[in-house]
Amino acid sequence: MNRNADAVILGGGIIGAAIAHALAKEGRRVVLLEKGAVGRQASWAAAGLLTPIHVAAYPAPLASLCSDSERLYEAWVRDLAAPEVEYRPGGALIPLFDDRDERDAAALEAWRRERGRPVERLDAAAARVVEPMLAPEIHGALVLPDVAQVRNHRLTRALAEAARRLGADVRTESEAIGFLRVPGRVNGVKTARGDLFATETVVAAGAWSGDLLAAVDLNLPVRPVRGQMVLLRGPAGALSKAIISHDSYLIPRADGRILVGSTVEEAGFDVTTTADGVGFLLAQAKRLAPGVGKFAVETTWAGLRPATPDRLPYLGRSPGAEGLIIATGHYRNGILLAPVTARIVADLVARREPSLDLGPFRPGR
Repeated sequence: MNRNADAVILGGGIIGAAIAHALAKEGRRVVLLEKGAVGRQASWAAAGLLTPIHVAAYPAPLASLCSDSERLYEAWVRDLAAPEVEYRPGGALIPLFDDRDERDAAALEAWRRERGRPVERLDAAAARVVEPMLAPEIHGALVLPDVAQVRNHRLTRALAEAARRLGADVRTESEAIGFLRVPGRVNGVKTARGDLFATETVVAAGAWSGDLLAAVDLNLPVRPVRGQMVLLRGPAGALSKAIISHDSYLIPRADGRILVGSTVEEAGFDVTTTADGVGFLLAQAKRLAPGVGKFAVETTWAGLRPATPDRLPYLGRSPGAEGLIIATGHYRNGILLAPVTARIVADLVARREPSLDLGPFRPGR
């Protein structure tokens, strides 16, 4: 089947779905291709916490990109009009156990105050008034009252459905098997259902993007980094805020469930959960809030984050082929960076100057 499109997007995770929605809102003819089901890879496995865990230590361009996207989020979700997404600005708390925690908290507190972001330091007694389940060993805590969360898998589906209602052609179980090319240009993709011609081809395939782009002789070092998760079932209100400590976190949902994350593992494309991984997560959960040890384990899962060597995503036009835009490598910030990434790609497709400097995120850097 032949069809011309303004843009074909490869990848039906939150980045691809957000781009499809943004382009469809501007009246573009959009086709979204997903080789499986929408949002069933990293976007489904994520925690949905809308803050970088180590933002004060991020490279400056990445910290700015995250901040820009965080500012967009509430209005972006409101415009989507999908209450099942459960955008909740409930805040986050960072417990302080030792000198390392104190140093990290001081850096984050300074970073936030310099940018006019709310932050509050509590002593141990006050922290346990806010979160009674916190470990008794804590020295204090840092509270980030403006941190929000979403149900990420629901958000991804809502974006794809909203794009479809606006006229986008969302194709699941539909894989790109090659690119349509002329010298110096990509003109779309080949699929099992036929060639799909497009003015712009957007690669937003997460950890699989590197393999796709090798077909156009672009070496994009995106690798999968496995993150295992555990879902606990507790009473509603057991925790009021997300609890973050280094790479570990507890994220309460409105229904009482608590997400426990996350491992950081070099395991290739293996998405199995392991006894070691689950055991580590449960030990971390009990370290932060010992009472969760009595909660039932409802399920476990794993996802593959798309990591880059310098932690910065790839955003921009391909250096070797016209008609090819790349939006991948968001690592642990894919959910957070979805609205700003969609805006950037919409600007590129419309030949508008993006509102921020894409130099640090240039593919092929």
